[in-house]
Amino acid sequence: MFEWIPLAALAALVMVVGVQMVSFAHIRNVHKHREFPVYAATVAGVVAFGALAGVALGVGVAVIVSLHRLGRTKITATEQDGRHVVTVHGQLTFLAVPRLTRTLGQLPPGVDATVELDGFFMDHAAYEAIQAWRGAQLAQGGRIDFTGRSGSRIAEPAAAAHSCCRPWTPWRNHHCHDRPTRPADNSGTTDSLPDSGSGSGTSPTAGAGRKGGAHRLLSGLSSFQRNTAPLVRDELARLASEGQCPSQLFITCADSRLVTSMITSSGPGDLFTVRNVGNLVPPPGTAPAGSGDDSVAAAIEYAVEVLRVESITVCGHSGCGAMQALLKGEPDSGPEKPRTPLWRWLRHGLPSLERMASRRHSWARISGRLPTDEVEQLCLTNVVQQLEHLRAHESVARRLAEGTLQLHGMYFHVGEAQAYLLTEGSSSGTEPDEVFDRVGTGELERTGV
Repeated sequence: MFEWIPLAALAALVMVVGVQMVSFAHIRNVHKHREFPVYAATVAGVVAFGALAGVALGVGVAVIVSLHRLGRTKITATEQDGRHVVTVHGQLTFLAVPRLTRTLGQLPPGVDATVELDGFFMDHAAYEAIQAWRGAQLAQGGRIDFTGRSGSRIAEPAAAAHSCCRPWTPWRNHHCHDRPTRPADNSGTTDSLPDSGSGSGTSPTAGAGRKGGAHRLLSGLSSFQRNTAPLVRDELARLASEGQCPSQLFITCADSRLVTSMITSSGPGDLFTVRNVGNLVPPPGTAPAGSGDDSVAAAIEYAVEVLRVESITVCGHSGCGAMQALLKGEPDSGPEKPRTPLWRWLRHGLPSLERMASRRHSWARISGRLPTDEVEQLCLTNVVQQLEHLRAHESVARRLAEGTLQLHGMYFHVGEAQAYLLTEGSSSGTEPDEVFDRVGTGELERTGV
């Protein structure tokens, strides 16, 4: 049947369908974004040489136009009100790096400057050139700000300090590449507690480590004075004048991987923090005279009675070395080998071990899954047990009875950078289930089991 239709008629039908597919609104949009040459070349190629050749011609024209634009980046340096301004119009690629380097090199060392980036693309070569120049300026006391087309300030890229660091706060002096090398540790944690029988010999690199540590301390303090102190000085001056008034007492482990201000997005004056090995809260009346265990009780009393905090949080974490030590058991001790200060302290974690082994209590767990191993199980159980110890303190019990104080249990998974909160009923001791809910970006994610 189709054999009887003239080819001219079929061609006319195809042309009509093609014309109907043309969107003039789309053409206007393409012209507004300066892409019309690509559009026109593609149409002309399809009409003259066929569909495949026309599309190939359009791709070729698009590549030529893109290269032309990438090579036309305009970089200028001016001075406005005593501050140098470097303006970059266009895309920053390796083609523009020589001009960028020459322009930035014209600025005097230690200068206060603003770099205005008016474009939507920057490749790695241009990024490295800008960061190298910025680092040299900061080292000589300069201050560099980056702004966008609208003049709004652009946050510093994540890898500005080192590739292994991220911009969680202004405190970012991490010296990732000059850390002393350490032997591989297959235990999955960096804070495992040594056996009391291990030797106390000095490592051959101990002297170098101490020297490096002093350098990192000085460098970190210098970075704080240069970058952070100007940002917090007014707030700290206010706190120094008015005194502290924190809303929370935060009891957590001394583990170096727990940065309380980062996890809670808090700042100066927000948290009254108590840190110790294992985030333990000794029950009242268990500290022998002169043992020093009253320090935690004193901090609790001061926070509750004097500072009048509104809540207390006990925060445990994954891979806790104190919990691993409790699971391994205490080394033999006796008259000739007395219990070490570490193990005298860790005895306050024994009730958590007993609670985990007891059948009178349900196992603490994370909502939606079981603990991965017995270490995580004990870490979760320990948070619940320390909350019970906390309720036994007279000042805490009184405020709880008045309804002016809340208790919270929290677990932080270091490897996942994920926080979990003990459900409200479990935190208050009124529910039998001990479930930790995952904290999402907006609210608690109750996934269920």
